[in-house]
Amino acid sequence: MSNLPHPVLDALQDSAWYLAYTKPKSEEIGRDNLLKQGFEAWLPKIKAVKSRRRKAEDALFTQEAMFPRYLFFRPAHPQQSISVVRSTLGITSLVRFGHEFAQLPHDKLKQIAQWIEQQQERSAAELMGLQPGTAVKVVAGPLAGLDALVRMTAQDRVIVLLQLLGKDHEVAIPYQSLACA
Repeated sequence: MSNLPHPVLDALQDSAWYLAYTKPKSEEIGRDNLLKQGFEAWLPKIKAVKSRRRKAEDALFTQEAMFPRYLFFRPAHPQQSISVVRSTLGITSLVRFGHEFAQLPHDKLKQIAQWIEQQQERSAAELMGLQPGTAVKVVAGPLAGLDALVRMTAQDRVIVLLQLLGKDHEVAIPYQSLACA
């Protein structure tokens, strides 16, 4: 984890946050440009298991936007206008409900941030909902298409029970090669 202050958990003010709608895959660009303009901005990211790794040494986990194409922001001081946000690089528009800009109370955003902090500690098995007895399908590799049962989970692999040639076999398979059945 970073030593930088968290934009929500370490915030000095508790005013509401606005919601910006970004261009596809431009959440970080929008956030960075809002920060450069002096706004407070937060892009909630959650820990996820990568669907594919090119090499065994590649990271098992990735961080992805919790709300794709959305990010939260608020003025750093009461005199700062939010009208410039619409023309900020990476941002398409401000989210509105009728004529009112969408706002989320600081307390709600703080609850989301606390949940994300707890979620960061979860293992790949927990993130995928895998536990002994869970039915899975092999979706990649030479065993693709076969059904299996989870026997045990480990750091970067799952031990599954496959029925091959009329017998049960325990096989270690990477998380990325499995999907819940």
